[in-house]
Amino acid sequence: MMSKKFLPVMFVLMGAGLFIGFKSMGRSEVNDENPKAKYAKILRNVGILLEEGHYSPKKIDDEFSKAVLKRFEQDLDGEKNIFFLSDITTLKKYENKIDDEIHGAEIESFFEINDLYLKRQNEVSLLYTAIRSKPFDYTINETIKTDPEKISFPANEAQRTDMWRKRMKFMAL
Repeated sequence: MMSKKFLPVMFVLMGAGLFIGFKSMGRSEVNDENPKAKYAKILRNVGILLEEGHYSPKKIDDEFSKAVLKRFEQDLDGEKNIFFLSDITTLKKYENKIDDEIHGAEIESFFEINDLYLKRQNEVSLLYTAIRSKPFDYTINETIKTDPEKISFPANEAQRTDMWRKRMKFMAL
C-alpha cells in the first residue's frame, strides 16, 4: 500500500519532470523528434527516479496507477464541475495502465486526459459566459452543495449547467 506521504513527493517529481520537458521543448538535439516521444522520455525518467533514485524507492504497479489516476481526477476537477460522470468512467480504463506506460508502453493516458480536460474546460468557459449574460433570480430559494465529498460528477450537460448556475449565484451573493 502506498503511503500518503509519498503522493506529494511523487507529484513534485512528476511536475518537475514535466516542467523540464515543457521548458526544453523545441531545444532537443533532434529537432524533428515528436512531442509524444519527449513526454515518453520524461515519464520514463520520472519512473526510474521513483523506483531507483528515490530515498524511499516506490514500486510502480497497478496500485500506483490507480493512485495517480485518482490524484489526476482530484487535481483537475476537485470540485466535480468540469468532467461528466461518463468521462470519469471512460478514464478508468487507465487505472491499471499508467504503470505500464511508465515502464515503456505507448503513452495514451496523458494525452487522452489532457485532450478531454481541455475540451471540457472550453465547454465550461462558454457555459460561464452564457450564465453571466442573464441576471440571477434571487427570489427563488435554492440550495447548493459545495463539499466535493458529498456530490458526484454531473451526469449530463443540464446538470453541469445547473451546478455552475447555482455556484455562480452563490458567489454573487
